Amino acid sequence: MANHRAHPVTDSHFGEGVVVLDISLAAVNIMDWTPEFAVHIAEIDLEHQLLFSTVNRLHAAMLAGQSPEMLEALVAELTEYTIVHLVNEEKVMADAHYPELQAHIEEHEDLRRRIGEVGERFRRGETALAIDLMLFLSGWLKNHVMVTDRRFGDYIQAEQTFTPYLELLMHGDLRGCRLLVQRLLAEGISFRNVYVNLFQRALYRMGELWEKKEICMGTEHLATTITLNLMTLAHPTLFDSPRNGKKVVVTCVGAELHQVGAQMISDTFEFLGWNSLFLGGNMPVDELLRLLADQRPDVLCLSASLSSHLEEFKETVRKAGARFPELEILFGGQAFLQSQDRVIDEPRLHYLKSLEELDAWVASR
Repeated sequence: MANHRAHPVTDSHFGEGVVVLDISLAAVNIMDWTPEFAVHIAEIDLEHQLLFSTVNRLHAAMLAGQSPEMLEALVAELTEYTIVHLVNEEKVMADAHYPELQAHIEEHEDLRRRIGEVGERFRRGETALAIDLMLFLSGWLKNHVMVTDRRFGDYIQAEQTFTPYLELLMHGDLRGCRLLVQRLLAEGISFRNVYVNLFQRALYRMGELWEKKEICMGTEHLATTITLNLMTLAHPTLFDSPRNGKKVVVTCVGAELHQVGAQMISDTFEFLGWNSLFLGGNMPVDELLRLLADQRPDVLCLSASLSSHLEEFKETVRKAGARFPELEILFGGQAFLQSQDRVIDEPRLHYLKSLEELDAWVASR
């Protein structure tokens, strides 16, 4: 493969960080489709491959010194097909009731605006912008497909698996559940997607069935213990993450016994490189304070599923804040969905309602 020299664009429409390759050497594809880009949705994968191909054709045309008219036609084709693809992708997501659709649309809107502006400038004669468009779009596509679109692909695969998984869980079939989850993880489905779109969703459904008296308490408890067992299947991946030297203590509030959500938070911290000390449920406040004094974590994370534990939560926050004034405290769980207005107002107290918000909070630190 030819070695290309890189230098920054001096007047890039796409801002700092865009790099232009010295394309005086032999032509090579700027975007090669590999299996890692597949989202495993045939229609979307095909359109992504066509976009990759069109970017490569524009690249080859510039290397070959094609006329401005030829470049303009390819730029028009690339921008128009990109817009068509975004519309199609959003429709597929809407039809699947994808919960992250709005955030995905916002990413698409930014791309529509940027390629629309550069396309218009190109038509006004700024033909040098073709390389800006090609490099920006190739970089954007690679990142968007690998991260955002792959997340949707994971969601679809989890959706297709949910009904058979729930059936196995309701019958207490640990072996069947393990085989199904092992297959998903082996296929590259992220642990986070399995946790949220399979485990969490199934347990919420089991809780609803118990409230309607369609299943007994024993069946619900069995589903919880099976889920905790299944979560260990993801642990090899979690503990392989590079460590960052930070420590978090994760626990349920007071007499709270619903610990699956807290375990998910603890596992996510491990995946993000933290040393997570998970204490589980039924942790007395004074004993928690003793452990905090021994371990000196950077963050304390509290979970509560029942609103009846809110007073214990407030007591824990007050005592921990008084003894460790520099300690950051995160909290979340079903108990807070309708009760955030009754939570103590403390500057180091942060409410997080999802694993995605936890990611964002950690990234901001």
